[in-house]
Amino acid sequence: MKYFKVSQFVPEKGYAWTYYECDDEGTIIRQLTYIPETNEITRVADPVVKRLYRPEKLKIATDEEFISLWEKSFTERQ
Repeated sequence: MKYFKVSQFVPEKGYAWTYYECDDEGTIIRQLTYIPETNEITRVADPVVKRLYRPEKLKIATDEEFISLWEKSFTERQ
């Protein structure tokens, strides 16, 4: 698996980081959005967009980073 992230400013919330988990061909398996300032996490288990557009423009994320946020969002909903 490969992991990527990109940030975008959200007014009144700060920067939102979108993380992508992809297979070796660039197909998006899962994605999540994390806003550190508000501690909001939104998971997307079956993303509508299936392929990354220009992955060379994204930052590399680690599997630990993605998985820890994915699991954190699950435990906070319980």
